[in-house]
Amino acid sequence: MKFSALAVIASATAIHTVTAAPTGSTVAESAAKNLEARQGPNKAWCFYHSPAAPYREFTIVTSGPWTRNDWGRGLLDNLRGQCGVISNWKFEYNGSNGNGKATFWTDLVHPANCVKDAIWLASGPVNYEAYCAHV
Repeated sequence: MKFSALAVIASATAIHTVTAAPTGSTVAESAAKNLEARQGPNKAWCFYHSPAAPYREFTIVTSGPWTRNDWGRGLLDNLRGQCGVISNWKFEYNGSNGNGKATFWTDLVHPANCVKDAIWLASGPVNYEAYCAHV
């Protein structure tokens, strides 16, 4: 009886691990093309580099109402959901217009697309291409 219970738990864990594995396509690319674009001037610019393995260092510059008054908490939640561990998180506003800048590190296990997905999800997806440039 104990063996069969352990086998069921091990199988469930393996299935969860495989289904949660990162993929190369983004959420925006996988979304239905007929979704209505959400209104608003939400934008983001993303830059990253890999200063030392096993990390990527990201900077996201935000524009529009999607990060106003929350200090990037919605973005951080989506980053954790899409990219796993986020370290060295910092968010600051650029003046009184509500635009901001987030900086953080991710691991190399997840593809850089996970950050694009998090931006797309957190900003209330608009019909534009989020781009993360490797610098």
